[in-house]
Amino acid sequence: MNFRLTDEQILFRNMAREFSEKNIRPLAKDIDRNEQIPLSLLKGMAELGLLGVTIPETYGGPGGDAVLAAVGAMEVARGDVSMAVPVYYLLEAGWSVVINKYGSEEAKKELLPAIAKGDNFLGIATTEPGGGSDLANLKTTAVRKGDKFIINGEKAFYSGHRECEQIGRGGHMTLLRTDLSKGTKGFSFVYVPYNCPGMKYTHYNHLGRKGFSTGGMTYENVEVPAYYLMGEENRGYNYAMDGFSLARTLVASACIGAAERALELGMDYIKTREAFGQPIARFEGIQFELANDYAMLEMVRTAVLKAAWLYDEIQRGGDATISELNLQMGISKLMAPQVAFDIFKHVMMWYGGAGYNTDVELGMGLNGILSYLAGAEGALNIMRIIIGKELLGKEFMPVS
Repeated sequence: MNFRLTDEQILFRNMAREFSEKNIRPLAKDIDRNEQIPLSLLKGMAELGLLGVTIPETYGGPGGDAVLAAVGAMEVARGDVSMAVPVYYLLEAGWSVVINKYGSEEAKKELLPAIAKGDNFLGIATTEPGGGSDLANLKTTAVRKGDKFIINGEKAFYSGHRECEQIGRGGHMTLLRTDLSKGTKGFSFVYVPYNCPGMKYTHYNHLGRKGFSTGGMTYENVEVPAYYLMGEENRGYNYAMDGFSLARTLVASACIGAAERALELGMDYIKTREAFGQPIARFEGIQFELANDYAMLEMVRTAVLKAAWLYDEIQRGGDATISELNLQMGISKLMAPQVAFDIFKHVMMWYGGAGYNTDVELGMGLNGILSYLAGAEGALNIMRIIIGKELLGKEFMPVS
């Protein structure tokens, strides 16, 4: 058993860290304040292979795996603890895998090279006003008519409309009911371009992640080409769950990277801030809290990298199982946001009043991480249900 990154992964990590420190971090506060990621930054990420890192070389990407994507998410989040740039990164890295695995050749050729170049934003829209975690009861419908789907319904917490408008091209993956009689076996997973006639958008003013847009959306007789269907009709629930397995692992990875940055800030501060004639790093109350935080962070990091490795092992045809992946992904997405939030909170308390302002990164980090405690990419209690199901069996699930 080898816990070290490979030479290739170390090279990628170092490259991503250097880019993040030189290009993302200096812009992070402005991104949060101006509520927009500059196109020049996105282009720079694309040129380095940091957008769509999992896209195969055949379609213009670097061909990275889930572990490499997780390493990249950590480094991007070290540069922007508000989670705006990391969210952009992980959406492209996570959901492009679904297009590559299940999309038609026409869709792959159209979308994947453009995503890798930063010319096409790829978002996700599964949640609806009546429920996010309860995906089985989604109401939005799609009716097949010849070579098109006709979509009607409403989505909430749709990611990236402003980014699509900024780039001038993009869209989202969405889960649609194509057979009303089959429950989760009647869903299809479809890519929808952002500028289709019949779509209307609203914008949410969130507490954090301000540099990345989220909002609501309605479909009214929206026509989408049938070649944007992922895989087979009525099997979309499985494809969406595949995507969420990777996306949630990358969310956990980003939380780790942001927490790393918070601890760095905290350690630098407590070694130089003096009280009662000595650096406050000598106080046991702070040192013990630091030790606990670092221990928790390292444990969660191991869980996250194991989840990414399990995802890759399944793709390689190894002996890892979906059950193992679900368990490890659930643990990662459950624990990483909580550990990261606690670390930001503790470091802010070490700073005292000096941390309660916008001159340091702690406030925007707290608000950014809070989005994942609130439920983005899967509520914490849903992660607990996933873990419980894998430990006890499906028959003991608290919900049907």
